[in-house]
Amino acid sequence: MHKKIDELLGGYRIPEVCQTVGITTPTYYKLRAQGLGPREMRFGAAVRISAEALRDWIREREDSTGEEAMKMREIMKERSIRATSAMK
Repeated sequence: MHKKIDELLGGYRIPEVCQTVGITTPTYYKLRAQGLGPREMRFGAAVRISAEALRDWIREREDSTGEEAMKMREIMKERSIRATSAMK
């Protein structure tokens, strides 16, 4: 993308977010598909995550009693049930 456009859009690209928080890009996309990713800004094909959205996302993940933690527990429980059912 043109450097001037990058400056106007601001925020972080997905690979930058992944590097910052220490996850792989595929993990980011899995979290996003589960509704557990940070808020994103979309400008055509360009996707950016604002510094504010990234801070909020990290803060939400720190709160083990928060909505996101409950959603993750629900997902893990469903996976466990499916895995157990598949073994029968």
